[in-house]
Amino acid sequence: MKLPFSAALLAAALLVPAVSHADDAALTDTLKAFTHCDERFFSNLNTHRDAWQAYAPLKQDKHFSWIAVRDRTNRQANAVPVSAPAIAGLKLLSYNDEVADLGPLGLYYYWGFVVDGGLDEVAQRLAPLMEQRGALIKTEGQYSRSELKVGNGWQSIKPMPGKAPGLRHVERVLIVEPENTQGTQTRVSCSVQGGVNAGILAELRPDIAPVDYPRTVVETSIGDVPVPANVRQQLDVPLLQPRFKTLSYSYVSKDGSGKDNPVRVTFNAEGGLLRKNEAYGEAFNVDRLMLADLVQLKSKMNGLGADQVMQTQSAELKVPSSWAPGQTLSAYMKMAYMPVKPTDKPTDTTLTCQVGERFPASQVFTSLTGDAIRLTCEQGDYKSTRAFIEDLGVALTLESVSSKARIVNEYTAFDVVR
Repeated sequence: MKLPFSAALLAAALLVPAVSHADDAALTDTLKAFTHCDERFFSNLNTHRDAWQAYAPLKQDKHFSWIAVRDRTNRQANAVPVSAPAIAGLKLLSYNDEVADLGPLGLYYYWGFVVDGGLDEVAQRLAPLMEQRGALIKTEGQYSRSELKVGNGWQSIKPMPGKAPGLRHVERVLIVEPENTQGTQTRVSCSVQGGVNAGILAELRPDIAPVDYPRTVVETSIGDVPVPANVRQQLDVPLLQPRFKTLSYSYVSKDGSGKDNPVRVTFNAEGGLLRKNEAYGEAFNVDRLMLADLVQLKSKMNGLGADQVMQTQSAELKVPSSWAPGQTLSAYMKMAYMPVKPTDKPTDTTLTCQVGERFPASQVFTSLTGDAIRLTCEQGDYKSTRAFIEDLGVALTLESVSSKARIVNEYTAFDVVR
């Protein structure tokens, strides 16, 4: 039987609140899933895609849906507007999906929303949607929940804003942070960061196609990268030859802040060059191949997950025949990372040192013999005073000054094998 028009209108009116309430529940359910920072967000979007597709552009693949941006690798194309009504008191303005490759600091994959409202207000409204609302901790102007990948699971850790995980660890972080300086908008993001690989993305981000997974990189050893022949032919410089087999020393780097930074340096002489290792504590060290510890031929950071070697690809050396005061030593170097990544660019640098007076090497450290020659050097923004220890054939940095700091090195131990 056909209902009278007035009855049909009443029935429709009665249905609207029910449909609206169902949509509200679906949107809230999806936002709850989002706070897990894993595949549940994309699965839930798929379950409730009918509710979401009116408010944001969606794409679907099998059992997952996602809010689609044009290009997550492009800052101009990695966000889209969201027009949904307020969800659990949170008015979503846009959705962001971005990726950043920070080299040795790690890969960063972000996804989340810009929300209308201030930081504290948004955090307070978000917390009830979380499975463990107390896990959202305020630190240094933001709220975050941090987890570390351990084995096949995730372990809660203390949030460490500003500290990069590098490539040896993977962190998953829920972040609530200011979006603008006015404090009127807040960004709520999930981030998986650090040594992110294909397996991690397959687990957490079903919206990312396998073709866009990071490639597996075999870490390059400093020994794998040769010194180019055009550079090596300039290195037979009598004035800069080492006069020892091995040398190790320690020094304390003082920057005036009251905090002393101990460093341990080891040299092995090989073919007129110096294989150098600088140890900055147990977790981080740098390998270098040097000429008299003045001219760098290659270097590799260890402990940050760096997978490249910095190679000097061409050089122009001008070395005086003696250490007569007023002479100039200079080295122009063009450097590049090996193996090369698409975004890498070569670096040009010039070291210029003015030769100064002689003074007893024992003024640098009591056990050193013979003379030291004072060198006043510049390299870009970096100015330094060095002592070339004539009996060893190596330069030691006494003081360095840049636009950021003034550092004085105090030598505390030397061990020489000739």
